[in-house]
Amino acid sequence: MPSCGLDTGTGRLWIEHQGRRLALVALWLRERSEAPDQMDLNSHQRTYDPTRLPADLQILDAQFDGSGVTIQFSDGHCCRFGLDWLAVEAGLAPDPVALPEPAPWTADSVIPPTASWAALDDPDSLRDLLTGFFTSGFAILRDTPCTEGSLKTIAGRFGPLRETNWGVLFNVRTEAQATDLAYTGMALTAHSDNPYRRAVPAIQFLHCLENGATGGDSTLADGAAIADALRRDAPAVYAVMTRLPVSFRYRSAAVDDRGQAPVLDVDEDGRLRAIRLSTRLDFPPAADPEVLDLFYDGRRRLAAYAEDPAFQIRFKLAPGDCLMMDNHRTLHGRTAFAEDGPRYLQGCYIDYDGPECLYRVIGHRRLAARGAIAA
Repeated sequence: MPSCGLDTGTGRLWIEHQGRRLALVALWLRERSEAPDQMDLNSHQRTYDPTRLPADLQILDAQFDGSGVTIQFSDGHCCRFGLDWLAVEAGLAPDPVALPEPAPWTADSVIPPTASWAALDDPDSLRDLLTGFFTSGFAILRDTPCTEGSLKTIAGRFGPLRETNWGVLFNVRTEAQATDLAYTGMALTAHSDNPYRRAVPAIQFLHCLENGATGGDSTLADGAAIADALRRDAPAVYAVMTRLPVSFRYRSAAVDDRGQAPVLDVDEDGRLRAIRLSTRLDFPPAADPEVLDLFYDGRRRLAAYAEDPAFQIRFKLAPGDCLMMDNHRTLHGRTAFAEDGPRYLQGCYIDYDGPECLYRVIGHRRLAARGAIAA
C-alpha cells in the first residue's frame, strides 16, 4: 500500500511507493478531482476550465484514512483520492489497464496469437487475442465469415475502418491493369504499407476469401527485431537509418501521395515507434556520399534481415483466415503465385485507437467485476 503525507514546509502532498517518493502540487491534484460537480462521469471531462483555478492554489488540509486522503483546497473544494489510484496516476505503480509491452520476436521464438472468430464473443478470449497482438504485432483470426465484404464486420469488431484512396476495402487479386504490384502474381518482399502517407495506416487486415493458387504464401517479420539486429551489427548504419529523412512516394493517374520520414522512427530510449521499409517506393535525399553509402548499406541489411528465415515466418492463409497486423511494426509480404487457381483477399485499415480502447475497456470491466465480488 502506498503511503502519503503533507509536507508542511512546502505545502505539497508527498506519496511514496516501493521506495520511490514524489511531491504533488496543489493544482496537479485539484484538476484530478472526480467529484460530481467537477467532472462529467460519463465522459470524464471536466465541467470547468482548469486555467481559471487560482495560480496560487494551496492545500489547506489533508486527512488520511489508511486507503485514501481527503484534501481541502484553498479555493473551497474538497475531494478524496484513493492511494492506490494516486500511485498509478503519479507513475509510481503500474497501470492495471496499460497495454502490454511489445516483445521483439524471431522465427524460432514467436507463437502466432490465434483465436476463432466465435471465441471473441468471450471478453477474456478477446483480451487474450489483443494481448498477443500488442505483444507480437500481429494476430490471426480463424473461421471468420467468408463472404465478400464481411471484412467490414470483422475489422469493425476492433475499431472504425479508415478509408484511403484504395477505398474502405481493397481487393487483393490479379488485375489486367494493376494499379499496385499487390494486384499481380509477383512475389512481394517484406514491406510496410502506405509509407508515403503523412499519417501511415496503423493496423492492416487481410481477409482470405479464396486461396487455391499455387504459391502465394504470406510472410511476416518483426520490424522491432530487425531494427535491434541492425543496431547491434552496424551502429553507424543504424544511426543514419534513424535520422536521414527519406521521401516515400506513390503516384498513379489520379494520386500523388508523398511522405518524408526516416526508415526507422525510434524514441529517446531507442525503442521502435515505426518502421517504413518499402524498397520500391523510397527515395533518399542527395545527402553526402558517405551518408548515402551508410543508408544503402542499411536498407540492404534491413531487407536481408526481413527475408532471412531466422526472422521471417511463412504460412498460407486459408479461406476464412484473417490476418491482423501492426503496419508500423510488422513487415509483410508474400511469395509469387501462379494463376492456376483463385486467390482473393480483401484488405482494410483501422487506427490504433480502436483495439487500444477495447483492451482498456475490457480491463476496466474486469476490475469493476472483481470489486463487486469483493464488496
